[in-house]
Amino acid sequence: MLLVGCRDESLNPNKPWEPGVHALAVFDGITEVGKANFAANAKTFPLTGQDAAKIDFKIRWVSLDNKLTVNKMVVKIDMIESYTDPDGNPKTVSLGGGGKVVKTIDSPTANRQWNAFSISPTEVYNLYKDATVKYDKVNAVKVFENPARPRPAGARLQGPQVVGGKTVANADAFVVTWELTTTDGLVFKVWNEDSICLDPTPVSQANSNCRLNFIVK
Repeated sequence: MLLVGCRDESLNPNKPWEPGVHALAVFDGITEVGKANFAANAKTFPLTGQDAAKIDFKIRWVSLDNKLTVNKMVVKIDMIESYTDPDGNPKTVSLGGGGKVVKTIDSPTANRQWNAFSISPTEVYNLYKDATVKYDKVNAVKVFENPARPRPAGARLQGPQVVGGKTVANADAFVVTWELTTTDGLVFKVWNEDSICLDPTPVSQANSNCRLNFIVK
């Protein structure tokens, strides 16, 4: 007896891997060997002289199998506000809901080649000057007009707020993330946390990350 069977591949739960891209972004100008150039707070916004300040970055997209080409890179920045609520509990809130677009790099350089950009305190202020927080759980107050934490022109982004020897608000914090668009219209903005965002491999041209973190200091 001859038995002939067939297999419906559409029902196979083990789908073949599709090509993808990731990126590596770093604080520019850090010369230490290793991963120091994308460690948290490798560079920070200054406490004073913010109108003339900026942080330089560079970013490169990586296609391990060379099957995709990135033709647009969008850089976002989120501002994290810290405060103490009426019950005395420390709180943090994302003002950008995951980030607002601060830079767009059209026609970036080739696979694994660097693209330079910078972010200034003034750009961050302009993105978030209308952001509000309900510090008292009821009334929305503009962050940069909060009477409990005055923010003078020229130093709107602040370090820790200390009242009576107690820190009632941590330094303003920022998270830089990115989105990659390929020539065939695919958009990559979420990656595996362990293998991509926290890439455990030694430093190489294949390295990756998903965010850069820094504060005012």
